[in-house]
Amino acid sequence: MGYSIDKYLNLEAIIESGQTLIKSGIKWIGYVILIYAIITNIFEKLEKLELKQGEFKCFSDNKKSFFAIWGIILIAWIPYFLNYYPGIISPDSFAQICEGLGRYTLSNHHPVFHTFIIKCAIALGNAIKDYNLGVAIYSVFQMIFTSSIFSFAIYYMAKRKVDIRIRILTLIFFAFYPVNAIFSITMWKDVPFAAIILLFTIMVTEITINQKRFFESKYRIILLIINMFLAILFRNNGLYVVLLTIPCLFIVAKKYYKQLIIVTCAILAIYIIWTGTIFSILKIKKGSTREALSIPLQQFARVTKYHSDTLTEDEKWRIYKYLPSETLADDYNPKISDAVKNQFDDNAFKEDKLGLVKLYIKLALKYPRATIESFLCNNYGYWYPESVNMVAGRGISETTEEKELSLKLENTPIVELAEVEKFDSLIDRRDLPLNSMLYSIGFNFWVVLACLMYAIYKKQYKLITIYVPVLVLWLTTIASPVFGEYRYIYGMFTSLPILIGIHFRKIDTNKN
Repeated sequence: MGYSIDKYLNLEAIIESGQTLIKSGIKWIGYVILIYAIITNIFEKLEKLELKQGEFKCFSDNKKSFFAIWGIILIAWIPYFLNYYPGIISPDSFAQICEGLGRYTLSNHHPVFHTFIIKCAIALGNAIKDYNLGVAIYSVFQMIFTSSIFSFAIYYMAKRKVDIRIRILTLIFFAFYPVNAIFSITMWKDVPFAAIILLFTIMVTEITINQKRFFESKYRIILLIINMFLAILFRNNGLYVVLLTIPCLFIVAKKYYKQLIIVTCAILAIYIIWTGTIFSILKIKKGSTREALSIPLQQFARVTKYHSDTLTEDEKWRIYKYLPSETLADDYNPKISDAVKNQFDDNAFKEDKLGLVKLYIKLALKYPRATIESFLCNNYGYWYPESVNMVAGRGISETTEEKELSLKLENTPIVELAEVEKFDSLIDRRDLPLNSMLYSIGFNFWVVLACLMYAIYKKQYKLITIYVPVLVLWLTTIASPVFGEYRYIYGMFTSLPILIGIHFRKIDTNKN
């Protein structure tokens, strides 16, 4: 199915003819048998795996080890900072800088908390020298912030006696996986959010396997509340990750429902104050509803493009009501909804929200194939391993033609390191068989799913809870505007070592 969508942007390769359908069915049966054999074989071998707990003084669960690993990760990233100084700025990043400086209207389309951090760094840099120094200050702050959480993840794995080989591979991943280094100096809200998701996954893991110790500490409960709120502050979909994880915590830690009620009420109260009172005082414009409507809007555009001749006048009028554009069919891009959703009429939606839902259902029943194809085209990158899209940007992008708005941001390498650029160019080498899967969202999603299945295979049903934050994050990307945006799902990559490593830990049987 992924192959058909990727190559033809429809399901032609599967259902165009009876003969093709039979071939697809045979292939599917073959893949099921092959994958089943591989996975069961891996699971059986993992059952016989002997855990290794050999410790090095600088690689154990002590403070010295934490700071040493933190230093290793930072040192590994510094060449990227020197080569891409002062940092990497995307069009979204530049928009946030302009919002922070008051040149654009402050909006929660890009979370205002992150915009505030950017404003502080940019203003400080400009006060000392110029805006480029401000970008550099932000880059250094983000490098320190993310690397500290990565180091803590390894520290936590040591604390839980995870196999030392897993921890060494985790250190290699955090320090030398080029995406981590490039993202550490990229001004994107998704980067600190991914670090927060990793921290949240660690906390959910601790609640799952050591809930008594966790909930008997007021300090840890406060940290959980802070962690949850930071997830909400750094990305708007963080709210869904937190709210959908909480019910699972009530199930796995039902003895401590009183503490969880306090956590839930605290989060809701803080969120209401933040989005209500604070937003009102600061006159912050809330993000448009269109950001959550990519699925129905893409469906409207697709049926307009391919089935205009069979649409009734009433259906056309209703589509035009929400998307008043004469070029709707031409604007339609199956993989990206930006051009379509930019035509969305917020006022029409506010006046008749139910009408949009009814129209979506009506067109889905009338054009089921177009509806399914529209849906799959807009998210197949999140589940099809062979899907290819940009992973990381390079350089600085000022998205304005007005000279007075230009901040004169530019990359001026402190040290030009060709080796760094050669190494990080591996990100774009999707033609290399093994290398390509390291940057594949779809492949890593199936790895996460296989780990979840391993927990079920071992009847460790409580461990299912630790996958909830990442899986909810993945579900939010299914309705995202881009078919496969790496940064949207970066939290899945950062959390992967914990999701894998938790299965390979020495369990302490001492009840004390």
